[in-house]
Amino acid sequence: MHMSEDTTAVRRISVSEARALLDAGRGVLVDVRGRRLYEQSHAAGAVSLPLAVIEATQGQVPTSAVPPDRVLILYCA
Repeated sequence: MHMSEDTTAVRRISVSEARALLDAGRGVLVDVRGRRLYEQSHAAGAVSLPLAVIEATQGQVPTSAVPPDRVLILYCA
């Protein structure tokens, strides 16, 4: 999933769409699992931002966590 131009919207995207965003340097993978699971294994290049943090900030992603000019591609598996 990623945030669309309307920053309040989230939509599901395909793997090929995610790959295209990443290849173009426009996307960033965000692992929303807990820190421990992230440390055990995560997708190459992904950053950790647990869903609990996103929920606690009412969906406001800390700019220190991810580049603000990128499309966030959230995953949990």
